[in-house]
Amino acid sequence: MANVTISPGRAGPVDITIQLETVDELPLTAKAVSVTLLDAQSGSDRQTLQATRGSDDQWYVRTSMKTPGRWILGLGISISETDSVNIESPIVIK
Repeated sequence: MANVTISPGRAGPVDITIQLETVDELPLTAKAVSVTLLDAQSGSDRQTLQATRGSDDQWYVRTSMKTPGRWILGLGISISETDSVNIESPIVIK
């Protein structure tokens, strides 16, 4: 499971914070995390960014959301050399 916070939730510069958890809601240690953002309305403006791990085991990305509307946020989570998970979810940017 991933708890994702986008702040502020409007077009312009944003900070994305990602907290990863196991199904038992325990912290999940990952080797790497990437964030992909895709404008769901136009299908353009795809950007993939590598997240940086913080000292608190959360992952961080700073980027800019060019336009308001519906977006698809994808996470690429590398758990080990051979194990990875991809998650996608729609988000709304005001």
